[in-house]
Amino acid sequence: MKSWSLSDKLWLLFAAVLSILFLLLGIVFRWSIRDFFTTEAYRTIEYAQEVRVIELQGGFIPFEDIDLNSLRNARDVGHIIVFDREFDLIDYYLNRFGTQDSSDRTPPLQDSTSRDVLISGTIIPEILPVMKSIKENAEKQTSLSERYETLLSGRSLFYVIRTEEISGRDVTMISYMWDTYMNTLSSTLFSRLLLVMAIMTVVSLVFIIVFSRYLTKPLKKLSEDVRMISKRNWDRPISLNRSDEIGELAGSIENMRKSLSEQDREQQSMLQFISHELKTPVMVIRSYAQAIKDDIYPGGDLDSAIDVIDKEIQRMDLRVKDLLFITRLEYLSRHDLEKEEVNLSELVEDTVGRFSFQRDDIDWNLNLKDFKTEVNEEQLAIAIENILSNQIRYAKNRIEVTMEVDEREENLLMRFANDGEKIPETRLEELFKPFNKGVGGETGLGLSITRRIIELHGGTISMANEEEFVATIVELPI
Repeated sequence: MKSWSLSDKLWLLFAAVLSILFLLLGIVFRWSIRDFFTTEAYRTIEYAQEVRVIELQGGFIPFEDIDLNSLRNARDVGHIIVFDREFDLIDYYLNRFGTQDSSDRTPPLQDSTSRDVLISGTIIPEILPVMKSIKENAEKQTSLSERYETLLSGRSLFYVIRTEEISGRDVTMISYMWDTYMNTLSSTLFSRLLLVMAIMTVVSLVFIIVFSRYLTKPLKKLSEDVRMISKRNWDRPISLNRSDEIGELAGSIENMRKSLSEQDREQQSMLQFISHELKTPVMVIRSYAQAIKDDIYPGGDLDSAIDVIDKEIQRMDLRVKDLLFITRLEYLSRHDLEKEEVNLSELVEDTVGRFSFQRDDIDWNLNLKDFKTEVNEEQLAIAIENILSNQIRYAKNRIEVTMEVDEREENLLMRFANDGEKIPETRLEELFKPFNKGVGGETGLGLSITRRIIELHGGTISMANEEEFVATIVELPI
């Protein structure tokens, strides 16, 4: 089943739901609507009684009060009418019916106004086995109307016993009806329900076809897009004009494509950078080594030549360390950063103290706030060192370092500013990209490393040209 397509699974689900629905319908149908049909049967009997009472009173039913459906159903209702509560006469007729052949249908008793004939109606042979219990119920009944039900030969017989006074005489009317009417109603309703289910099935089939195509079409497109990404062809953007879960999936894949595309460009830039940055010192070291081997000392003597070689080796070592540090940051970005409580003002002061001796002509202005927060001290120290190194490189005479706490935004703002030359607005954001050197830049990696460290702490870093300064602004969550 795991290898089935989504459309096949939708069809299977639809078929399973329909099967369960029909099964439940067949099992619980009769039980779920039995009360309704039982009530309907009693209502039909009572309606037939009303009609019969009006007939006995010699009246008629106004046309507007006639319920044609109930009138038709009332034909299935039989009546036994006992006058003046002479229920013993029922035994007489039962004995009479009992002497006849069961295959003969007993003719109905004729109505009479004579007090010598005190029973009227129709007693059919099928109800003879329960007539005794019906008679007992009629004798014991104290209410004006009462509903009864009895089971006979696997069939239900519904009857209502009603007492009435007509023309000064007590009249007891026993009206009965078999469950044939209820079964007819059940069959009719069930057949109509099947018709509705069939129509719903056809409509649902059309709907599920349209819906499955609507659902699987963008998924097939996403599958093709992901296949192109797997082939490293991630230049084509992924776009689905949807706001549902499929649209969210497309957005996530698009973000992945952009990330992979950016990572690929960074890798290409890194290869070019490594090739360029390492090729020059290697060529210098090799040429100096060859010259020394030939007893030629560039710079005048052996010590000067060795100093140049050592300087180039240090330059190569710095490049390799930066590259390894970027790799480490990539690892840390996929794992939880180990943090501890650090006093940031002390961290900044210590770093400034170590850098201030590099240029005696710079006036340092520190405005720090004593504040402690959870950070990775080693990583954040490297970020601050890179920022200060940049500040010293471009400052003319002054550097400002300030620290503020925004309680409302729950952010810590650190500002590092120097009075150097303004940076073109178009280059402010590009300075944080790897291998993008500024004027007089050394490696092109410092600001990129700094940005990744700040982002690992959940913060942001940016550069801006102010009225008198060029500022680097760091925001950290507290």
